Amino acid sequence: MSKVMKCMCEECHYNQKFECHADGIEVMSSGDRQVKSPDGTCCSTFKSK
Repeated sequence: MSKVMKCMCEECHYNQKFECHADGIEVMSSGDRQVKSPDGTCCSTFKSK
């Protein structure tokens, strides 16, 4: 499994010094499900602090 090198979501429980410390992540389409850029995705592993 690839390691997440950077996480800029400071509100996420798994973010420690801008590194993701979740055991794994799940990235999904967001919005209209038309993924053409990073804006069309979301990390469904997010957990609020």
